Amino acid sequence: MIIDSHVHLQKSDPGGDRLVAEADRLGIDKLVVFGTGGTRYPGPGNDECMKIAEKHPDRLIPFAHLELGYVDDMESARLRGRGFRGFKVLTPGHDLNDRRYWPHYEQIQEFGVPVLFHLGIVSVTKQDNLLDIDTARMRPIFLDSILRAFPRLIVWGAHLGNPWYEEAAMLCRWHDNLFFDLSGSSLKRHKPQFFGELLWWKGNQQYGRGNNPWSKILFGTDVGIDMMHDVMGDYQRLMDELELDEAERRDIMGENAARSLGIK
Repeated sequence: MIIDSHVHLQKSDPGGDRLVAEADRLGIDKLVVFGTGGTRYPGPGNDECMKIAEKHPDRLIPFAHLELGYVDDMESARLRGRGFRGFKVLTPGHDLNDRRYWPHYEQIQEFGVPVLFHLGIVSVTKQDNLLDIDTARMRPIFLDSILRAFPRLIVWGAHLGNPWYEEAAMLCRWHDNLFFDLSGSSLKRHKPQFFGELLWWKGNQQYGRGNNPWSKILFGTDVGIDMMHDVMGDYQRLMDELELDEAERRDIMGENAARSLGIK
């Protein structure tokens, strides 16, 4: 099974038909989708996401955009009640580990579904001064206190924390329920050996804590529909050059996400 764990809905594809057709062409079985429209951003939001997912229920897995800092403590419960199977967090109003967000994390832990955090640098727009955007609020190190407080919370971190890769990698080694995708520009900027050195503890009985680092990496594209094939090629090159075995390749391309999502 191949699962794309990071797909933004496109304004140009309101029904999701082009997305599903491209997934068919590429051999992608399921896609985690979300819209980031809402109180501050235009474009597809939670309503559109659920509508499209209901149109393609066997292919699309809807995550709700949770606007931390701009919604009340019960919003995560309301969204879960609508049938969303996870949450996406982007540009929060405060640091990700701000205690004001504890009620959301506690609820999501009990729901047993993943929360996907945008981490690291975020694109610059002309509206940023009005929207109060701050990359520093999305450092991967903030996940540490969250996961210590909520050890059963399933956390997906985007972009391996770019540019704070070492923070992300070390957290990945220590926290059992923490996973990262390699979407964004990182696979273009860095050679496969860079990631091999970051995720160095494979087979190390003393420091590896019994986990294989590749059991913590997710396949995610986070690009327009026409570029999804390009990101798949980047992942393939990574796995080939690092000579990952078949089990590790299956984990990255879908099995890690499937286990997080409770998909048999």
